Amino acid sequence: MTSVLQGLTFGDLWRVMAPELVLTAAGFLLMLLDAVLPARVKRLGLSSGIAAVSLVAAGALAAARFGESGSLGQGSYVLDEYAVVFKILFAGITLLIVLLSADYHRHVELPKGEYTYLLLFGTVGAMVMASSLDLITLFVGLELLSVSSYILAGLRRSSKSAEGAMKYLVIGAIASACILFGMSYVYGLTGTTNLGEAGFILAQIWDAYRGIILIGLVLMLAGFSVKIAAVPFHMWAPDAYEGAPTPITAFLAAASKAAGFAMLVRVFLYAFSLHFPEWGGLWIAIAALTMVVGNLLAIVQRNAKRMLAYSSVGQAGYLLVPFADLTRAYHGGNVFQSMSAMYFYLAAYALMSIGAFAVLTVVTRHADSEDIDAFAGLYRREPRLAAAMGVFLLGMAGMPVTSGFVGKFLIALGAINTGYYWLAALIFLTSVMAFAYYFGILRRMFFQEPYGGGEPWKMSPAVAVVVFLSLAGTIGLGVAPGLVMHGLSGLHWFGQ
Repeated sequence: MTSVLQGLTFGDLWRVMAPELVLTAAGFLLMLLDAVLPARVKRLGLSSGIAAVSLVAAGALAAARFGESGSLGQGSYVLDEYAVVFKILFAGITLLIVLLSADYHRHVELPKGEYTYLLLFGTVGAMVMASSLDLITLFVGLELLSVSSYILAGLRRSSKSAEGAMKYLVIGAIASACILFGMSYVYGLTGTTNLGEAGFILAQIWDAYRGIILIGLVLMLAGFSVKIAAVPFHMWAPDAYEGAPTPITAFLAAASKAAGFAMLVRVFLYAFSLHFPEWGGLWIAIAALTMVVGNLLAIVQRNAKRMLAYSSVGQAGYLLVPFADLTRAYHGGNVFQSMSAMYFYLAAYALMSIGAFAVLTVVTRHADSEDIDAFAGLYRREPRLAAAMGVFLLGMAGMPVTSGFVGKFLIALGAINTGYYWLAALIFLTSVMAFAYYFGILRRMFFQEPYGGGEPWKMSPAVAVVVFLSLAGTIGLGVAPGLVMHGLSGLHWFGQ
């Protein structure tokens, strides 16, 4: 270890970790400024500006690494195109959240300094999770994202925020303990924390230590399922989503979920891939339960944030289907096809959910309510806002000419190609269920009269930018998905 550290230069770090270094530096700069600047200066939006610039720079630095490869710590931390595309996604998501937060801060009293640098540190944690090929660095990234998220979820001074953050913290801590316990089994059997080396050794000793390996696998699977809010490990999500500041709810729905799936792929494809068929039933059961339960529970919700929380649970089920596909036909082509479909839908869902939460910030601010009845007559108050929300909801339901339809179609096609016809049918049926509760909001927006006189509601420039970018991405990926899928299909995902 000493020789590895002695041979490490800043140039090596910059080549592999440039986005993480930029965001970490910006986060510590914001911590310093928050400590020394007077309150009247901090109110000028300096923290949001610094965060936005650093996120643009991080995304650009990540994009500049396409086609390159590298590693640190004897392959423990890698630069490959899989890490690059996820880092671009994380930077883009957080940039939209920062823009949305700039408007949110003007109407809700929150500690801006802590809020902004915790967002950056959480994004760094997500990026570390995407690049880690070592159990230790992976866990460090996971905890950096998790701890930042726990604090952000509890920043609102309300009983709901405190309750949601406490549930998130307790259940998240238990999940982290399960993950760490499962990792200890892998390390104990293999003597290494490197996922590539551990996978090679586990394949050789699988028959001799099958029971112990499966215990470690199930422990990690349970912990990861909590992080992505998969059934039956989803119960923290509705309370945390409802209590958190609305931009942070969007961050949890988009960035945290994407990071969880990035981590799942790294761990299970590297360490356990050769025995997919033996434990594939776990993925299939969790994917099916998550799709059904998430959408069923969303139907009965009256609070818009809780409804979107259960919708997010259902979305996790769709994203788990590609893993189930690999249990039936595992080879290189299927892996890359599944990765492309999963990443496409992650990006599509991130845009749709952030856009929906952006509209929700305007509605809840003017109506002073998160009830779905607050959307009544929105088309008459602000037609552009209602039209955008309609597109986001139809996209999440999987309606044509949206990115949600294309993403679900690609995932269902993968299920059909591997013989899971019933799983593809379940995607269609649960999408119909989703339309049932989304239609409740659509009906209120377009066919009901507004409460309270129907005075117009205006968007701030920051919200308008977020809604426009989300809307452009949702429609653009739905109309011309081939541009993105062609690029994804040409990637050397894991440097191969």
